[in-house]
Amino acid sequence: MAGARVEPLGGGDPAALGPYELLGRLASGGMGRIYLARSSGGRLVAVKTLLAEGVVSDVDRRRFTREVELAQRIDSAFTARVRDADPGAERPWMAIDYIAAPSLSELVRSAGVLPGSAVRWLAAGTAEALVTLHGEGIIHRDLKPQNILLPLAGPRVIDFGISHANDLTRTTLTLGTIAFTSPEQARGEPSTEASDVYSLGATLFHLALGRPPYRADSDTLALLARVQRGELDLEGLPKELATLIRPCLAADPRQRPVPAEMLDRFRRSLAGLPVSQDGRRWLPQRWTDLITQYERQGRVLARGAGSATGDTDPEGLTADLRTDVVPPPDSTRVYTRERERVAREQAERERAERERAEKEEAERERARVAQERLREQEWQRELERRKAEEDRRRAEEKARREAAKRERERAEQQAARERAARGRQQAPRASSGSAGMPSRPARPAPAPSAPAPSGKSSSVVGVLVVLAVIAFFVWQNARAGSSDGEGGSGLTSSASPTTGAAGSTSVAGSGTGYEPDPEPTPDADDEAFGAVSTGDCLTAYDDGYGDWSTDTPKTVDCDAADAYLRVTSTEDGISGSGCPGGSGESFWSHVGSVTEFSTTLCVERQFRVGECFVAKHRGDRMTDARLMTVWSCGADTVPKGYDVILQITGRWRAESTYPPGYCSRSGTDAEDYWRFEVNDDRTVLCVRWV
Repeated sequence: MAGARVEPLGGGDPAALGPYELLGRLASGGMGRIYLARSSGGRLVAVKTLLAEGVVSDVDRRRFTREVELAQRIDSAFTARVRDADPGAERPWMAIDYIAAPSLSELVRSAGVLPGSAVRWLAAGTAEALVTLHGEGIIHRDLKPQNILLPLAGPRVIDFGISHANDLTRTTLTLGTIAFTSPEQARGEPSTEASDVYSLGATLFHLALGRPPYRADSDTLALLARVQRGELDLEGLPKELATLIRPCLAADPRQRPVPAEMLDRFRRSLAGLPVSQDGRRWLPQRWTDLITQYERQGRVLARGAGSATGDTDPEGLTADLRTDVVPPPDSTRVYTRERERVAREQAERERAERERAEKEEAERERARVAQERLREQEWQRELERRKAEEDRRRAEEKARREAAKRERERAEQQAARERAARGRQQAPRASSGSAGMPSRPARPAPAPSAPAPSGKSSSVVGVLVVLAVIAFFVWQNARAGSSDGEGGSGLTSSASPTTGAAGSTSVAGSGTGYEPDPEPTPDADDEAFGAVSTGDCLTAYDDGYGDWSTDTPKTVDCDAADAYLRVTSTEDGISGSGCPGGSGESFWSHVGSVTEFSTTLCVERQFRVGECFVAKHRGDRMTDARLMTVWSCGADTVPKGYDVILQITGRWRAESTYPPGYCSRSGTDAEDYWRFEVNDDRTVLCVRWV
């Protein structure tokens, strides 16, 4: 199927209505006809007009005018909008947005039923359309899968123009399809807002199970009688949908929820699931493929490349826009003995294939373990290299400081010796000014090689030398104290004595003192990892090629759609040996700019219904599932070593045993499912191959 069915225009059809060029017929009924048309600007519209032989009657024109007025009052993202109309034209017409999308009935028929999450997503959009219609006093009266179109942006309700406002004359004519009408409609009673609610419940049941909520019966009158009595057959309805759909199908209209209440229920049921409105996040691949074909056809028609008259387009659409591939013929029948031999050979090949697959799996697991060990060894070597580099830098800095200290002490000792020598040379001049001092014995002092004085002069000289030495030390201490009082050059202590290498005493001056090692400063990556705490959720995931999807962790609210990881603990260093290693669990190590900033985050995957990951398919088993990946469900490629994409259809608390068909969505669901126990075997995932 390549798109919508567009019939060629007939001899009695006009070429245009108003400013719109007619391309073909979309539908015909007893009272009207709908054409596919294109504006001069390339916009596609569905043009509805009355069918009338001769002149249109005043009654029909008034009814059509009223229909236009009702439809123009509706402006919702979940309905088709009226773009233009001319009820007074010779042939009255109304132009509505053409939605290039299949109906729900065609999708179920061609692509199968929906999972519960997708049903709830569709229900929320349709309920919002009913809230808008009922707010304008309009009852649809014909809500069914055929009247709900589904582009990827969300459901669109159509054909509400044929319904009647509450202030119009009521009719007992039932307009809806029997299987989707309410009991009161089937009995010929007036339709109400509750009637639309019942029809929506029946439509949602059809999406989940592929049939109406009544026992199958080819007898139309028998089915009508069941609908009138409300004799439902809800066998197979998934338990996750029963609490949402069952109240809508109450036989008593007063017990059904109103659309606003339904909308609130459906939205609350979607809590914790992806917030995106794009259908690719919700719908199975078969559904999105068919919807994409319709969108492609719409783009072709809007460009004017193809019509219903037989013109072809560059993308290969045919005249009636419906083509399909002829299936290959069945295998030639063989005799029983030959068939048995073929079966044995097939079984042997499958056994050999399983053994080969198991061997490859074991080899791959050994390679993975070896790779992990090698990676950890590389991290350890890198850590040791950085530590050695840091130790070498510290040792060089220490040696530099010690050499500077020795040089400073040597200079101070040399200066002290020079000062002492100058004091000895000045001693004789000082003695000439001290003639009147009393004579007393004095300790001999070092003197030049000249002959030493005798008697009173010798005593005076000795006293003067002692006084000069004492005065020099007093002056030196006063100078050091003054230097400290004026700020100096950053010393941490005031003129405290130090002992030189030769045992002499020197005084600390205003030179450069000992500076402690500066505190290491974390870089941006260190800070990003250091800011993560236990319980935080991260946007990162396994990219399928041996790395995380982001270079540094980014935290988000754990209820966010992109919260793929939850941090279970944080560890110092780069070894993940302390982290759990079960399915859906891993670790993220960061080698810091210095050793103390190295960090390891223990993480577990947060699984959500609708997300996909990659795995390998062997016979009827799924092996080597890469559960930490988040892969596009519609991707055409997978990482090397993998060959399937699995989509999560259910997430439940793990149990000790699982009954047959545990993951099936209904008793008639024939699709294959697989189970994975994850997060320390606390959770079980149901998945299917997409």
